[in-house]
Amino acid sequence: MFKGRILLAATAVLVLIAAIVHVSLRAHTRDALMLADPETILSDPSLRTTAIGLGTDVFARHCTACHGAEGRGNRQVGAPNLTDGDWLYGSGQVAEIEEITLHGIRSGDPRGWDQASMPAYGRARPYTREPIPPLSPGEITSVVGFLRSLHGAPLDGAAVRGKVIFVGRGACWDCHADDASGDSAIGVPNLLDDVWLYGDGSARALFNSIAGGHAGISPAFSHTLSPVEARAVAAYVASLSKPHAKDSQR
Repeated sequence: MFKGRILLAATAVLVLIAAIVHVSLRAHTRDALMLADPETILSDPSLRTTAIGLGTDVFARHCTACHGAEGRGNRQVGAPNLTDGDWLYGSGQVAEIEEITLHGIRSGDPRGWDQASMPAYGRARPYTREPIPPLSPGEITSVVGFLRSLHGAPLDGAAVRGKVIFVGRGACWDCHADDASGDSAIGVPNLLDDVWLYGDGSARALFNSIAGGHAGISPAFSHTLSPVEARAVAAYVASLSKPHAKDSQR
């Protein structure tokens, strides 16, 4: 009986020691995640395992409602596809994604991204920040024709008029650039690449976007996530568009 109690006590001590060691190792790897250059995390097997494990859980709890379980986004609400390598803001670096995770887009956080939004040209006052004139339905249709001509549709008379509006009084060029290639520095979509943030690129979807405008929001999680959780989910999101990086670790 006495020996049995000693054995049980010894077993309990070993289990406790193992648990302490496990917690200590986990804390060490999480500390290492914060000390590392964010852009090296996915190429380091140990850091990658830690980041993907924690980041997957954070993403499931906080991000899937908009971006979907697989991160493929939702064009009805303007939630970007995170798996295609086409980045609305920045270039897909872990540090950039981490910054967006913490401070958001149009979230009300003063450190968040809020440099531009899409004017609603079908309204009497399209944009509250600048005095941009509205466009008539016919003018919006012409701009749609111009945009569709960039994807192979005929450049007819209406499309030519739309181009004049695009680079003229519509001031579309100011954000999307003269060639409609966009600007990832301020979150302006590229209109040339067939990757659509809202809708499917159809004439109707484009008309609705131009007439109604857009100002999508990504929440700021600086008061919800710990720093290590924010970095881990940023690394996980970055990994979604880098399948070859995943393969190289196998």
